[in-house]
Amino acid sequence: MRQFCAVLMIMTVPVAAAADGGTAASRSRFIARYRCALAARLDGIHRRGPVENARDRFIVIALRGEPQRYVQCLFHDRDTRMLCEASSGAYGPTGQGRLHLEPSARAALQALGYAQANPHVNFAREVELGDPPDVRIAADLMLAALHDGYGARPGSAIDVRVPPGDDPVTACGTPES
Repeated sequence: MRQFCAVLMIMTVPVAAAADGGTAASRSRFIARYRCALAARLDGIHRRGPVENARDRFIVIALRGEPQRYVQCLFHDRDTRMLCEASSGAYGPTGQGRLHLEPSARAALQALGYAQANPHVNFAREVELGDPPDVRIAADLMLAALHDGYGARPGSAIDVRVPPGDDPVTACGTPES
């Protein structure tokens, strides 16, 4: 996963309530705003094939203007699973520009199933999607991590980075940021 992280750093299981003091209603509104468009992007990546390898089968979402506050996922195991990482700041710039997560943000990511093997790597977790894959599972988890761990709220804008050739989704009627 280290190689996956290095390439993507250039870009800008729900729980009852957000551990950072946000409300469950806030999280629900935030997820509802972006779920359809994000799930459609994930489905497009899945359908692109071939599923035998993980090349160009990733997605990264970040808070707009805060590229170190991101979650990135990579399809694998014939698209029945995704390996997801949430930024810890370990790969960001050094010094004053580096992301430093508060203990409450770390706890929120851990409550979502993310674990950090040591302070020099990102938080990571495997996401079971099923066969056929239910990409809404990954979409909800990614958005919950942005909300709970990085402070995204219903009015927040997000940036999405996908493999080259992925076209924006407009079928949802959901505002894209």
